[in-house]
Amino acid sequence: MKMTVIFKHQILLIHRRNLGTFNVNKLKPEFVLSNENRLACIQKLKLYKVPKKTELNPNKKAAILAPLCIYNGDLGFLYTLRSSRLSSNQGQVSFPGGMHDETDATLIDTALRETWEELRIPINNVNVWTSSDLFIRRDVSVLPVLGYIGEIDPEKLNINTREVESAFVVTLKNLCDPSLCRFTQFRNNFTLPAYLGGKHRIWGLTAAITHMMMMALVPSDCYTHKITYLKPIEKTIHLNSQV
Repeated sequence: MKMTVIFKHQILLIHRRNLGTFNVNKLKPEFVLSNENRLACIQKLKLYKVPKKTELNPNKKAAILAPLCIYNGDLGFLYTLRSSRLSSNQGQVSFPGGMHDETDATLIDTALRETWEELRIPINNVNVWTSSDLFIRRDVSVLPVLGYIGEIDPEKLNINTREVESAFVVTLKNLCDPSLCRFTQFRNNFTLPAYLGGKHRIWGLTAAITHMMMMALVPSDCYTHKITYLKPIEKTIHLNSQV
């Protein structure tokens, strides 16, 4: 029997990435950190609704801090690379954060406590702007918290090496650069953004939260990343009998 396998490929149109320049002045600290932009950002995050599967109702709760900071004169977000010693999600990029503890009065307190435990950034050094809608995962709900932590040198942070391998900053300029923006489509038919502008690739939940923060924080003519859903590739198999 002769078997011929023929794949019916999906035709992917490769769109030329929009590499046009954007107004970098709108990404400078004096604009992004202005009271007017801060209030607009808070309002957008309060109105943002995260898509949820109605059948998911996890009991566990967690929170993360999306730390907006200044590094080498540019605004960006501070990320961590999770330690290889951890029992889950080893070596992945994340924001500082973790599971809610009974000693935490609120989930915002959870995010601040975890940031101190991982990066030794004092709670009083975090200017909390707001929190957003919950991200619901299979076994836990996650509250993203946006806070400004001032000027940071990630190389000089006293990181907790039991939890964090390293810390690094990705600038708002790189997060806005279309040539550094990607997306990942998963088999269960959902698509998430991804970013290449830092020391490590940002994907998964961390990228989804980054996308939400960027849409609220900077003008839409600076951050233009669109998440495109592609239909799955179809496969057909033909069997040819041969005596």
